[in-house]
Amino acid sequence: MGFKRFVNLMEIVVAVVALGFVVMLFANQPGDGGGATDSAPGATIFSESCAGCHGADGGGGVGPKLAGQVVDDFPDSADEIAVVTNGRRSMPSFEGTLTPEEIEQVVEYTRTGLGS
Repeated sequence: MGFKRFVNLMEIVVAVVALGFVVMLFANQPGDGGGATDSAPGATIFSESCAGCHGADGGGGVGPKLAGQVVDDFPDSADEIAVVTNGRRSMPSFEGTLTPEEIEQVVEYTRTGLGS
């Protein structure tokens, strides 16, 4: 009887974790407040490649907040370009996924196009 209760408890825990994952997945998707409607060249790239982790408005999520923060963290844009290109910690590398021009565009967008 104890084993059956344990199995039922584990089913509930797995269901709650799965539900939480789905909620977080959709909470960070680009939406009406996202940058995809922005006319900046990097806005679409940000929406498609970055917003899933950093939030549609750059306010953070799985990844850190960028809006109003990225210039403080990376005063030299070349340092931010290096992170986007090569990745760092849990941030994946976008080398080979985005062209160098696209990386520059999305970095410029994070520095100037995201709200604070």
